Amino acid sequence: MKLRLLLTAVTVGAAAFVLSGCGTEAHRIDTSSNQGLTTVDDINFKDWQIAGEKCVKTMLDSGVLKRKDDRKTVIMISTVKNSTNEHVNTRLLTDRIRLAILRSGQAVTTTAVSGSGPEDNASRQVRELSNDKMFNKSTVVKQGTAIAPDVSLAGEIVQQKTKSGRSYESYFFIHMTLTDLKTGLAVWEDNVEIAKQAKKPWFGW
Repeated sequence: MKLRLLLTAVTVGAAAFVLSGCGTEAHRIDTSSNQGLTTVDDINFKDWQIAGEKCVKTMLDSGVLKRKDDRKTVIMISTVKNSTNEHVNTRLLTDRIRLAILRSGQAVTTTAVSGSGPEDNASRQVRELSNDKMFNKSTVVKQGTAIAPDVSLAGEIVQQKTKSGRSYESYFFIHMTLTDLKTGLAVWEDNVEIAKQAKKPWFGW
């Protein structure tokens, strides 16, 4: 009897091991749907979509990007501070915001200057060609023609983790600010809050 119980336990354990090693084939999903994985400790692509859409909507609705002259507002992408314990690529948020703003027609973004240095150093490099004998000086971009930014987009991401028994959750607080670079005053601010919960299984992971 004991031998039979032992064999049964071994068989069940082996079957569970085999099944746990079986996965599904990799496949593409629709990023506009809710098919993605919901992770508790990380910010996933759907979270970035929600945060980006909310920030863009409130910024455009506020009217802060509209100017009295015919020129479009020039936005500088400053730094989005990651105050979480996770690796967070903040460009997944800022790139989504800047693209939506560009499509709105209310503003443009500069790549000649940013919080971490030029995103594209070409604007400075082409002006240095005036000292290169290889190039026709009349075709070289002149100094003093680049457009300085009017406002700066910056932010911070904070995470708080909570556990209670087998349940655990992560709360992400994303704060974005648009600053008038002439006055140093914040002309727009918004918060995005993301909270996710899960429960750890009794066995396994």
